[in-house]
Amino acid sequence: MPVTDPVFLVQRAAERFVTEATGISTRHAFSFGVHYDPTNIGFGSLVAHNDERLSSGRGFDDHPHRDTEIVTWVLSGSLLHQDSTGQSGIVHRGLVQRLSAGSGVVHAERNDAYRVDPERLRLPVRFVQSWVRPDVAGVAPAYAQREVESSDLDADWVPVASGSAAEAAITLGSAASTLWVTTLGAGERRELPEAPYAHLFVAVGEVDIDEVGVLAEGDALRVTGRAALRITGRRPSELLVWGMG
Repeated sequence: MPVTDPVFLVQRAAERFVTEATGISTRHAFSFGVHYDPTNIGFGSLVAHNDERLSSGRGFDDHPHRDTEIVTWVLSGSLLHQDSTGQSGIVHRGLVQRLSAGSGVVHAERNDAYRVDPERLRLPVRFVQSWVRPDVAGVAPAYAQREVESSDLDADWVPVASGSAAEAAITLGSAASTLWVTTLGAGERRELPEAPYAHLFVAVGEVDIDEVGVLAEGDALRVTGRAALRITGRRPSELLVWGMG
C-alpha cells in the first residue's frame, strides 16, 4: 500500500463557533447546537470540544445526555457537578472528570461550588469539555474524577483519560481515544503523541510546531496520519491532545 503523508489542518481561535449568554461564553471547535457546518461535525471519535467560561453563579442547569463520554479539564476556577444518578463533585484545576452518559443521564454544571464549600472563592471558571463516541451504546451511566499531579504535567505528556492506556488517570469507554495533557515552559520541547488522528489544542500560551508554525492560545491543530511533530514552547503553555484510532 502507498505511504501517505500526514495532513495538517489548523483552526485558529477566531475561527471557532461562539455561543454567548449572560455570564457564559463557549467557543466550539465543531458544529454544536445552532451552529452547523456539514464539513465540521467532528474529528476521529471527537464530536465536541468546547472552551467554556462561566462567571460566578452561572452555568448549565439540568440537561440530558446519552451515549457520550464527556471529559472535563478545568484550566482555572472550579465547577460543581451534580447528576441524576446521585453523583456530585467539585472539579478544579488539576483534576480530570469523566461522565459516561450511557443509557441516559441528566446533569448540571455550575460555577457555584461555594454553595457546598464555603472556602471556594467566587471566581470565574474556564474549562475544556470534550465529548467522544463510546464503543458500546446503552451502558449504565458512570461518573469518575481524579487528581493529576502538576509535576507530572511539567515533566511530560500525561494520559488523563483513556480507553486503552493502563496508566491513565480516568478510564474511558472508547478504547481508541486518549486525552493527553502537558505543560511546558518557554524553550521546552515535547513530541506530539502519535495516533491515526490527533487533535492538539493550545489551552494556554503559545507554541511553535515543526512543519506547522506558531499556534497561540485557543488555536488547534488536527493531524490525520501519524506524525512525530516537535512542539516548542514560546511562552509557558498548557496543551491538550486527543489521540484517536
